[in-house]
Amino acid sequence: MLGAIGATCAFPFAGDELYGQHVHTTLAQTPAPGPYAPAFFTPAEYASLSRLTDVIIPPTDTPGAAAAGVPEYIDRVVTLNAEHQPLIRAGLLWLEQQAKSRYSREFLRLEEADHIAILQPLSDEIDRQQRGAQRGRFRIEGGLDSRAVYYVALTDKDPPFDSRAKALAQGRPASTPPVALDADPAMPVRFFRLMKNLTADGYYTSRVGLLQELGYTGNTALAKFPVCSVPEH
Repeated sequence: MLGAIGATCAFPFAGDELYGQHVHTTLAQTPAPGPYAPAFFTPAEYASLSRLTDVIIPPTDTPGAAAAGVPEYIDRVVTLNAEHQPLIRAGLLWLEQQAKSRYSREFLRLEEADHIAILQPLSDEIDRQQRGAQRGRFRIEGGLDSRAVYYVALTDKDPPFDSRAKALAQGRPASTPPVALDADPAMPVRFFRLMKNLTADGYYTSRVGLLQELGYTGNTALAKFPVCSVPEH
């Protein structure tokens, strides 16, 4: 469920997220031989990051995100982008706090179902925000039967992180009274949105994601092009 990237972060991504398009030599997607030494993350953070990417794109009949070199890719991207650093670090800390408060264990020691229980509310909220943004991008002024019909673009800012989503992200029932939140209560959702974007970006530009998962075979010379049978074409 969490791996259904298409509905949340459609490819291609925004230009500022496609670092692999700009720094090919330093953002290679094939894992280097031997253990990778992260440049930004601590070893503990990098281990949690690796597990999180595999929750987002788990191994199936093709390798998952971690085996595709996505954690290394994210480390290189975050190292080059200071804007991402506090959000990623705060999000990983939040995951650890959730794991310990809910299950009295570290994030890495949780079962897959526990990981999903923590992350699913965030994924649902991301989907809700995207649907709201799509519905609210334009509104009709003047009514459908009026000659004065025109479209007004609305804000691209995310809808507010509503009280139910806040409750779910904190691991408490939505009906319970509100509790004190962090200075940025939407931080977990922003963190997970960024993680899904970076994971999908890294995976589907990796050799594993591009060749094995998507079946891309490169620029193939065609002796002829198939004939289009659609009459209007």
